[in-house]
Amino acid sequence: MHDATMPAEPFRPAPGLTRRAVAFVAAFYERNLFERIIIYLFLAAFIVKVVFEFGMGQWGFVQSQNRQWVFYGLLALDYLVSARKVFNIRVTVNPMSLFALVFFVMCAHGLFVGIMLGNAPFVIFNDLVPPLMIGLNILRMQSVTEYKPVDFRFLLTACTLLAIGSSVFGYAGQAIGNPTGPDIGENKIYIPLLFAALFTLRPFPKWVGVAALIMISLTLGDINRTTMAFVAVATAGYVLIMTIRNPAQGVLAGLATVVVLAAAVSMVSPESKTYQRVTGLMEIDLSERKGSIGERQAEWDAIQAKLERGGPNVEWLGLGFGGLYDVARTHGYLKNEGHAHYAWAWFNLRFGKSGYVYMALLLAALVYNGARSFQARTENGLFVCFLCLLGLIYCMTHVNSVFLLSGTHFFRPLGDKFRAGGPPLT
Repeated sequence: MHDATMPAEPFRPAPGLTRRAVAFVAAFYERNLFERIIIYLFLAAFIVKVVFEFGMGQWGFVQSQNRQWVFYGLLALDYLVSARKVFNIRVTVNPMSLFALVFFVMCAHGLFVGIMLGNAPFVIFNDLVPPLMIGLNILRMQSVTEYKPVDFRFLLTACTLLAIGSSVFGYAGQAIGNPTGPDIGENKIYIPLLFAALFTLRPFPKWVGVAALIMISLTLGDINRTTMAFVAVATAGYVLIMTIRNPAQGVLAGLATVVVLAAAVSMVSPESKTYQRVTGLMEIDLSERKGSIGERQAEWDAIQAKLERGGPNVEWLGLGFGGLYDVARTHGYLKNEGHAHYAWAWFNLRFGKSGYVYMALLLAALVYNGARSFQARTENGLFVCFLCLLGLIYCMTHVNSVFLLSGTHFFRPLGDKFRAGGPPLT
């Protein structure tokens, strides 16, 4: 019998459990870097939702910085654990590896100008990390040291579980009065992933379909315009391909799309953000400088004015990393802003007129890798193709969404000799 006066023995996990946990972690770090980056993004969103929004009651709208800190922390841990792979990196010469060099040139450009203009060191560092990690991750993803088969079904399972977890905790937080709400976590990845699975997996996992319907129903009132545009383009493209190959199936797919769209519209409340965003598209006034779209126009005006005040050198080379500007918002005047929504505004802010060259190369790389990935005719290829398509749309609405996916747009599925298998896209 245990004596209550004696200290309790420390908890020791069962040896078998410890071995399984270690084996799971070791197996995870042996997975393709493309898979690991995507899971880090979902895991970061889930952790922030649980800890900061549900647990601490913080406002969900201002969590982007916390998500970045958690994500880059997980990525830094990956670089530490995979140090041997990083030091033994082997890269082939191809369009994507050459494009990685463009990001290194951008980093050198932004760093040099930012230092010369005396920008704040921490802000310079904050702007440097995303493009630097994109370049490094592009090279790592095609290195033979990281070359493993991409398990599409595992990726779909892991992302669905983390996404439904974020939605449930967001809903629970909202129910207890916290300023949060349900969201998919990383919809700019999950929606392309879900579409690729719908178009290629036979049979499609029923539990994933149920989970997706639950998440969509919970978040239907707050869908952004970029996601709506992607769904419209991807669906229209699929119906068109179906119609060309089999007119009868194409007509049925078109009718099914109309029915689903009508059902979704009937479920959206006029007070919801989704409804307001859709109706707002019908009332766009490019001369306006208030509201979501108007504020983006105001950013462009403010950036142009700041560059012009800096003289010809600043107009051509930009403000570099750490460059800030002041801009009028709908509900006030924001000083020392370092963010810009549109790609042409962001590249102009950081690199001046020379930044348009970088932007053109980015758009060309997205188009090239999207088209090349589609030709793979596998679930992984279609997934990357959809990532590139959504990335192109985000360049016109929120370019940071491209940078914060840390190079996953530029994975090369056609070069994957270990394709995950499954039926081809038909």
